[in-house]
Amino acid sequence: MNRLLLVTFLIAFSTPALAAGGPMRATYEVYFGGLHILSAESEFAPETRRYAVTAKAETRGILSVFFGWRGETRSAGRFDGRRAVPDRHTNFGWRGDEQRSVILTYGPDGEVTETRIDPAPDPEEVTALPEDAETGTIDPLTVIAQVSRTMSQTGTCDGEFAVFDGRRRYDLRVSDQGMETLPATSYSIFSGEARRCRVEYAMLGGERKDPSKYSKTARDRVVYVARPVKDAPAIPVALKIETDFGTLMAHLTGVETRKDLALSDETAARGSR
Repeated sequence: MNRLLLVTFLIAFSTPALAAGGPMRATYEVYFGGLHILSAESEFAPETRRYAVTAKAETRGILSVFFGWRGETRSAGRFDGRRAVPDRHTNFGWRGDEQRSVILTYGPDGEVTETRIDPAPDPEEVTALPEDAETGTIDPLTVIAQVSRTMSQTGTCDGEFAVFDGRRRYDLRVSDQGMETLPATSYSIFSGEARRCRVEYAMLGGERKDPSKYSKTARDRVVYVARPVKDAPAIPVALKIETDFGTLMAHLTGVETRKDLALSDETAARGSR
């Protein structure tokens, strides 16, 4: 279950990183089979020629009792035309006193120059990575940078990407499926027209040899992107994943724009005087 969450939330909660008009923060609550299982937020500070994003998540409800986990991932890089070129990617996860980390450093050409992973993958538990797994790849958040760049220039979210996150190598495909109307619900602050972006991936190495029943049956991974606040950029407003054991749904619960964050910083500064 945790791999399913990690993969999908890195995709879903990072899409706004390239939107104009930032900085911006969005918060989400996630449910599986009607049970509250995760809280997440995305913070981003876009620029014309660079991108930076932080995504955080933490288990909630009954899941936190059996699987207490929190994670934080960051990516930063630059734009070369439509291409997003990463500089650095980090991913940290904590479960109790245990910490897992990945740090990827990239050269000027966008190729990985250093990989630091702790703890190292256990070959008894995961499949082997292909030779030169990192060559010609980008990290998961940089995928979103490219998708966002494409959306701003073409209006669609179509794209195919070779991805390496330090532990896994996979090919990712994002397909634009047009517009869909999301109904009003007490779970979300958004309702109305949203762009439907389907996410598919093919694992090429580093996956668990004994995947969970949730991962094995996951299908129809869809991220909905829309503009929830007037004059703010388009961001993910919902996420849906179908499995044989229930539906995973993520709902947008809050948005803070550049003006909101500026006022918050100003208030905090006054309080410290």
